[in-house]
Amino acid sequence: MSKAAKALTKIVLTVLVSSLIAGSAFAAARTYVPKNAVAKKELETCRLKKASPIGKITECRYQRQSRGKDVFMTIEMPNADCMREFQCEREKN
Repeated sequence: MSKAAKALTKIVLTVLVSSLIAGSAFAAARTYVPKNAVAKKELETCRLKKASPIGKITECRYQRQSRGKDVFMTIEMPNADCMREFQCEREKN
C-alpha cells in the first residue's frame, strides 16, 4: 500500500470512530426525578355553560371538556362577566 492510501485509511477510520462516539452521546438517558417531587396537575378545558346573577353575586357554571361534573365559580359583583373558558384541573377517576 502506498503512503497516500495509508493516510486516507487513517483519516477514514478517524472520522468513523469519532462519528460513532459522538452518536452515542445523543442516546436517550434516564431523567432523575426526586421522590418528593409533586406530580404535575393534568388540565382540561372548561367552557362557560351558564352565567346567572343571583342578588349581588354572579354564578358562572362551566362544562368540562370530558363531560364530567360541572365547575361552579362565583363572583361577588352583580354585573360581572364570566370567562368564556379556562383550564381547570382534570377530575380523578
